[in-house]
Amino acid sequence: MRQIGDEIWVHEDSMKMLGTKLGLRMTIVRLQDGQLWVHSPTAISTSLQQEINTLGSVRYLVAPNNHHSKWLQDWIDVYPDAEVYVSAGIPRKVPLSNYHILQRGMENVWQDDLEWQTMPSVPSLNETIFFHSRSSSLIVTDLVQNYPENPNKSGFAGAMSKFVFEPIGFKGRCIHPLLKMSFTIKDKAAFNRFLQSVEQWQFDKIIVAHGNIIEDDAKSVFSSLMSRFSG
Repeated sequence: MRQIGDEIWVHEDSMKMLGTKLGLRMTIVRLQDGQLWVHSPTAISTSLQQEINTLGSVRYLVAPNNHHSKWLQDWIDVYPDAEVYVSAGIPRKVPLSNYHILQRGMENVWQDDLEWQTMPSVPSLNETIFFHSRSSSLIVTDLVQNYPENPNKSGFAGAMSKFVFEPIGFKGRCIHPLLKMSFTIKDKAAFNRFLQSVEQWQFDKIIVAHGNIIEDDAKSVFSSLMSRFSG
């Protein structure tokens, strides 16, 4: 893990996807009461658990996107007293017994530390976006991604990147390719209002789950990527 701001850390990991290695990032926030908020959990290990425990007690486990639940149950087993908050599609994939669905209008139990907005009208993702004001960080899962160029990537992984992932949109600073398909957004006006609300937050970095953290002109990058939805 590494600290990237005031009371916020990230853990870098990866997973296999269609024969290639996909980078993953988990974000940990220490709340004002000293307890920990864990966003998009990665694979847990004894050494990672020890690192986490030096920061505080895990109070919240957050899986805010339908595609980010692979290790959620493992974390629940290790931290059974943690409160679990998930996107609407996850209970159909993970046999959870005690959880909260992240949805518009619900109480913000982290209001002293985090603001959040749930993406409307995109049931394929159901993503919730967070803003940690203390570190000026926008925290996303799949909405924004940032893949560095790697011209030396060879072999099967290189071929998959060049001929599969990049052509469908997983390249550079990008949005999730699903959002480029008009049929995935059921209410475009509501989705645009959601983006306008996010742009009101004063963030100077975007912590993405895939790729490099965006630290240069983060607000301009976000606005540029989302401009396609403003028409």
